[in-house]
Amino acid sequence: MSAGLARYLKDFSAPPPSAPEVFELPSPAEISFDFTPEPQVDLDELRREAHAEGRAEMQAEMEETHRREIEALIAQHRQNEAEMAAALEQSVADQLSVALPRMAAQVQEFLSGHVLNALRPILDEAIAERAVESLAQTVRTVFAGEGGIELVIKGPEALAERLRERLAGEDLDFRHVEAPGIDLSVEQGDTVLMTRLSAWRESVEELVK
Repeated sequence: MSAGLARYLKDFSAPPPSAPEVFELPSPAEISFDFTPEPQVDLDELRREAHAEGRAEMQAEMEETHRREIEALIAQHRQNEAEMAAALEQSVADQLSVALPRMAAQVQEFLSGHVLNALRPILDEAIAERAVESLAQTVRTVFAGEGGIELVIKGPEALAERLRERLAGEDLDFRHVEAPGIDLSVEQGDTVLMTRLSAWRESVEELVK
């Protein structure tokens, strides 16, 4: 190849080696490392905390279970009490329905006798007073206008005296004759007027038997 042609052709030969680049490394004193230290983990403390937390949860769960059981027992106890009370009330009501009429009759019988015995003096006095007053009114009506006649009073002196007091304003004469019994009578000829105190006494005695 001629020298003239060679200068127009591309040069495919290896390029000449270039000069190496030199990097300067810093000295160890000039190197600084900025590392954040890892936190220190206390495994024992973590275990204690986990144990305490688990124990607290278990205790809370047990307390809740215990509370529910207590509430259920209280509710059951109240229900049992209500059922027993209802049964007892029904039993008492059944017994009373049978016993009360009988007891009432017995009490009435007992009280009637004792009350009448206690009240007999008062009742006797009241009935005697009414009987004497009624007899005095009857005497005034029957013997009205018949002045100067004599009436025979028979019976207890105390009742005869009461009758005379009530007829004190009348123009009548009295003669008392003591007679057995508690009744008081006024007689004039065939006319006889009498109280019924003995009938009252008999009825009271029948009640207290």
